[in-house]
Amino acid sequence: MPSRETTIIDHKERINRVLIHIQENIDKPLSLEALADVACFSPFHFHRIFAAYVGETLNDYIRRTRLEWAAMKLW
Repeated sequence: MPSRETTIIDHKERINRVLIHIQENIDKPLSLEALADVACFSPFHFHRIFAAYVGETLNDYIRRTRLEWAAMKLW
C-alpha cells in the first residue's frame, strides 16, 4: 500500500498533467471525462481531487483560464 506522501506526489503529477493539457488545448472543448482520462482518474474522483489541489472547480478554472487567454489576445 502506497504511503500518504507517495499518494500526494502521484496526485500532484496527475493534476499537473491536466493543467498542462488544459493550457495546450484551451481553445478546444474540454470535458470532465476527457480530462479525467488524462489524469487516469474516474470523473467523480478527478473532480474532487482537482478542486482540492487547485482550489477551484474544474469548470471555474477552465472559464478563468479562457478569459485570461482571451484578454491576452486583445492586447
